[in-house]
Amino acid sequence: MATPQPQGASLMIRTLRNLLTDTKGNTLAIFAAALVPLVAMIGSGLDLSFAYMAKAKLQNACDAAVLAGRQSMDGNFWKEANEAEAHKFFDFNFPVGTMGARDVSFEVDKDPDDNAQILGKAEASIPTALMHFFGFDEIGVQANCDAKRDLGHNDVVLVLDVTGSMQDAPSSGGASKISRLRQGASGLYRALDDSDNGSVTRFGIVPYSHTVNVARSLENRDFLRDQRFKGRWKYEVCKNNRGYWRCETEYSQNRPSEGWSSDRSYYVQNLERNSSGWALVNVRYSSWARSDEDQSLTAFRTSGDGCIVERGSVGNSDDRIKPTVSRADIDNRAANAGDSLLQFGRYDPQSHFWTSTRTRNGIRFYRISGNDIQVGCPSEAQTLAEYDTLKSFEDAIDAATARVTGGTYHDVGILWGARFLSQSGFFAADNKSEIDGVGVDQHIVFMTDGALDTGEVLNSAHGIAHFDDRTEGSGSLESRHISRFQSACSAAKSMGMTIWVIALDVTDTDGVKPCATTASHFYTSDGSDLEEIFENIGRGIGNLRLTR
Repeated sequence: MATPQPQGASLMIRTLRNLLTDTKGNTLAIFAAALVPLVAMIGSGLDLSFAYMAKAKLQNACDAAVLAGRQSMDGNFWKEANEAEAHKFFDFNFPVGTMGARDVSFEVDKDPDDNAQILGKAEASIPTALMHFFGFDEIGVQANCDAKRDLGHNDVVLVLDVTGSMQDAPSSGGASKISRLRQGASGLYRALDDSDNGSVTRFGIVPYSHTVNVARSLENRDFLRDQRFKGRWKYEVCKNNRGYWRCETEYSQNRPSEGWSSDRSYYVQNLERNSSGWALVNVRYSSWARSDEDQSLTAFRTSGDGCIVERGSVGNSDDRIKPTVSRADIDNRAANAGDSLLQFGRYDPQSHFWTSTRTRNGIRFYRISGNDIQVGCPSEAQTLAEYDTLKSFEDAIDAATARVTGGTYHDVGILWGARFLSQSGFFAADNKSEIDGVGVDQHIVFMTDGALDTGEVLNSAHGIAHFDDRTEGSGSLESRHISRFQSACSAAKSMGMTIWVIALDVTDTDGVKPCATTASHFYTSDGSDLEEIFENIGRGIGNLRLTR
């Protein structure tokens, strides 16, 4: 028989049993017990997400810094200025206070094992928002960044304006523009000097005015052997008396009628009598054109005065020059000595204007004085070549810019720059598309100090406009040449050539700016920053990339 329990004890037992089986309020107890690890988990996730965001910003800043530092280098020369440039970009992209970062540091230096590469390392501490309750006050983040400029191989042709105005000082004053060019161009060489890493960079130089001096770079088959000239002549009618020519006014009534002479050696036009009784005549072709008897083609090409008269546009049946330039105009070359439509003339002002006389069919011709005709031949152009030292490059620039004279034919300059650079034209045998499996990039650096100067009496690569009228197109003579210039630029760019344009002390750049590959390939200069611009172009030619 069970012993009866006191009433109070029985009540306590029932209460305890009820509590044991009652689940009301358990959630609160469980939440309270789990709150601490839950806060730790959420806090760590939140703080780590901030840390990862900070690391991404730190990495971007590090990458930007090493790219900027490498881009600012001349060749593989690392200087304090390059380090300062890298730090400037790091600070710009990761300014003080970014995400509360503390103890920020950035180090950058040249890779001791690779002259073409620089190494960067950035570190920072990111304060925690919740984890500091558990003793973690900050999270350290780090970024490593390397940058390398693979210059590869480059063919660079400088097309340089050496017209008469280059002798003048720029509008800001100081040294002449031509002297600033000679000094500034060295910046291009320094920026591309990467020979230690096996890169091959060749430079060609095309000084231009109203013609170019390129004959030494060509062959005899590239030139007309018999070349006729157009011009204005004075004549007097002469009579042969026992083997002696007697030339008097009374014979002027026997002047020839308009048209070709019987031997088709000259053409009489616009015959007029002047006050002295003599007559003036436009002779479309002279009978004493330069030929091998007057000067051998070899002697002309190697004379140092090998300026040319541009051939007619490819596809024309005569010597007319179209306002457009095709790839054929750049690349096609005379196959032999008889391929006259693809041959160039010899720039020979003396054949237009000569004080001596010639007698043909009883008519004595005098060449009118050429004092009012502008003439000039720039220094010899130089095809693509490697230069082992800065001094040898500077000497080449000095030689190419030694003659500063004449008018300004941008189209002639850019056309020959493209011909020198083309891998499929005149110099295809020397201009390789790749070296040891690595491609060769092609660049033209075109520099001018002004607008076109295409006067009617300028004896140019297109002849004398007043007499020859070879340049086709609509509008003024200047607008026709601008159209041809811009067409030549487009043709060169379509062939894979990158064109950089420098307008030196030029107020109106509308004519030359479209020639540049993009707006970032176009520069203006007052002369004082010319060397810096050439350096920037050199740095832009290299292929910059991140290596990590």
